[in-house]
Amino acid sequence: MKLLPDVWGKGALFAYSGLDGENSFYNSMCGQLMAEHIGMYLDGVQAELYLRIKGTPWIEEIAFSLVASDLIEGTFNNNKEFKFLFLSQNTITGFCPAERAVPIFRVDLAEEKIFEGGKAFLIGDKWYVFVTKEKNDNIYFSLVRDTDFDTAFKSAEDALNVDIEPIANERKKYFDVVPELKTATDIEQKTLSKCFSVMKSQVYTAEGKFTTRWTTPDRIPHRRWWLWDSVFHTFGNIYIEPQLAYDTLHSILDVEDPDGFIPHMSTPEGYIYPHTQPPIIAWGLYKLYENTNRKDWVEEMYDGIKLFLDWIIKNRDSNDNYLYEWYVDPDVEVCRCGESGMDNTPRFDVVQLMDAIDFSCYMANEMRYMEKLSLILGLNDEAQKYSELYEKIKEQINLNLYDEKDGRYYDRELESGEFRKVSTPSGLLPLFAGVCSKEQAQRLVKDICNPETFGTPMPIPTVSLDDKYHSNDYWRGTVWICYNFMVEQGLREYGFIKEADRIVDSTLANIAHWYEREGCTFEIYDPQNRLCPSELDRKGPSLKPLEPYARIMAVRDFGWTSTLYVAMAMEREHKSNT
Repeated sequence: MKLLPDVWGKGALFAYSGLDGENSFYNSMCGQLMAEHIGMYLDGVQAELYLRIKGTPWIEEIAFSLVASDLIEGTFNNNKEFKFLFLSQNTITGFCPAERAVPIFRVDLAEEKIFEGGKAFLIGDKWYVFVTKEKNDNIYFSLVRDTDFDTAFKSAEDALNVDIEPIANERKKYFDVVPELKTATDIEQKTLSKCFSVMKSQVYTAEGKFTTRWTTPDRIPHRRWWLWDSVFHTFGNIYIEPQLAYDTLHSILDVEDPDGFIPHMSTPEGYIYPHTQPPIIAWGLYKLYENTNRKDWVEEMYDGIKLFLDWIIKNRDSNDNYLYEWYVDPDVEVCRCGESGMDNTPRFDVVQLMDAIDFSCYMANEMRYMEKLSLILGLNDEAQKYSELYEKIKEQINLNLYDEKDGRYYDRELESGEFRKVSTPSGLLPLFAGVCSKEQAQRLVKDICNPETFGTPMPIPTVSLDDKYHSNDYWRGTVWICYNFMVEQGLREYGFIKEADRIVDSTLANIAHWYEREGCTFEIYDPQNRLCPSELDRKGPSLKPLEPYARIMAVRDFGWTSTLYVAMAMEREHKSNT
């Protein structure tokens, strides 16, 4: 029997997926599950849709059989069923037993219109129309959002008459793509299904600049498209379908400027900030090619990736030394280097232009994968060029960014020429890029395994435990799964299989542990695995936990946590079969 996600979690996403029909960045309702009711906050907690339970506290009454990103099913202890279903991008429908619950829709501080069988609220320029009907001992309900009241009312009335059972059964067939793994515990298997559900919720249909389906990190609060997130999403999306993985990757080129610049985030209309993000596209494309043998996909993306890397070489190496410098914003207090992806890392507390170890490793890695992609296309001269660039970057990294005394890689300040000695996983990326010697790799591995540095119960903290800057605030010491993934990939390349396996096993077990407790996958995790992710700081203490426009807690149902959980679990399963 397939283990489906059935853990109710505060803040878990409830959204309509582009895998089921058209949805829009600008016009799709989205919810987050509540803690105090069976129901959800909608569109930034402006509205609440929930079941008011008659009698004892609801948690004692309910057994969930499915808590997915677009379908919730359960029973009361009298075996009476209830459902919530995202019918279309702006329609939620469902039912509950009349003797046990009443469906409620409420909005504070909004214009209200009451009519027979329902009510409506005007929030901004959108009407939320809620209607109910009692039939066969159940109360059926539907909620529709639209700019026009009459259209919303008619759609809500129509939704009441839809037979949702066959639609719900069709939605559950999505989980047929989830493999049953011999190497997973029951809770890890259930978490795998949860991650597939989260991955589904991230998918948007083509819109504006995006010519294919594309993905977002989590719908709330990160509604936009992000560069390196999109690459990490491909590693999980390929197990939904290879075409989705390619669409996700190709969306990156949809927002590329003619000069090769690719922004770190974008809407379908285009980007806002003139910053980029870590270059990992060639790596992602080659890994997709390894799994699909689709040479045509390589042909379609090759020139765009080449143009992007040329832009970086021209614009992010001011002293032409084959080492690369992130753009740093001195006017931003808590996110000085969003371009690096490590927003509030202490590496950039002192605002200096630096030869960055992570940027340089990403570029070295891209050069060696561009060499591979060039060879696939028979471009031998191009392959030779990228091979030579790789060797030059590798040489400069080891000459200028490695501290022999510490056995660690650091950033180096351009003005002072001094190392910026903050120990983060960016200094472990020479493993990922294949640029360190075997001896240097062994010293890095000691750090990775040392419980006083990076060898924590939940590896790998984003600031080493022995560093004075370590804390439980976002990129200042919590765990991000993308680095676990990249570091374990590098460890395998250097032959440190046992150490790589430990990272995978610990990462999967701990993500599953917190899913079982909290019903969500999270953006960040406590390296000591003591604090719930929701208790960790996120660029300072949280202000309003589920308010996307205030400082929030660790984002729930986060994109690359889910996709890389799938990638790691599948990688482990594959190795067990070979």
